Amino acid sequence: MTTQGNPVIHDIKHTADTLLGKGRWLSLHQVQFQDPSGTERGWEVCRRVKPVSANPASNTNSINNEASVDGVDVITIIKNSANKATHIVLVTQYRPALAAYSIEFPSGLIDAGEALETAALRELEEETGFSTQAGHSLKIVKVGVPVSYEPGLTGSCSRVVVVEVQMEEEQLFGPESTLQKAKPEDDEWSLQVLVLPLPGLLQSLQDLQEKVGGQSKLILDSRLYAWALGRELGY
Repeated sequence: MTTQGNPVIHDIKHTADTLLGKGRWLSLHQVQFQDPSGTERGWEVCRRVKPVSANPASNTNSINNEASVDGVDVITIIKNSANKATHIVLVTQYRPALAAYSIEFPSGLIDAGEALETAALRELEEETGFSTQAGHSLKIVKVGVPVSYEPGLTGSCSRVVVVEVQMEEEQLFGPESTLQKAKPEDDEWSLQVLVLPLPGLLQSLQDLQEKVGGQSKLILDSRLYAWALGRELGY
């Protein structure tokens, strides 16, 4: 069906939810629902295993009974004293599900009871070393709406937080660089901070892939790729 303007949104009711398996961090479910014609349908859904304090009834990040905002993605822009955006701060880390490294925005899960903005600044400090406590000039300039990661697979969603850091290039790459003071968690053993110029970002990302052996070694996160592609196309 093709529409012009508003899409048709039906009120779909789930009729069953069967647990198929559960690990430490994820669980797999078989969900049953009826489409608008009354046809019974099924779908396999992957969910995060959450503490009791993060259940939908008490979680302010809940969207509905299925979807919830579990994480934050931090778009970190470096601006110089002339207020010109010069660089973007990214991370690379090994992702076992890909059997490869991934280039991504700094990101992470929101702790139970933690405010979204607090989570974003905490993850930024842990993964990159930027923080107001270290004397850096940080400003949250945008908090996005909930967005899905992989809607065909999971109800886990995130929100994008845009942070501006005022810093000159010599501070960014000098011997006292903040990037040497990141505090990654134990499971982020492979995490590396990557700072790239904003001009020509998409090409720089693709060049990096080629330098390390191609897409089988280093994969671009879809959110980062879409952001870089949007900048290049300028629609």
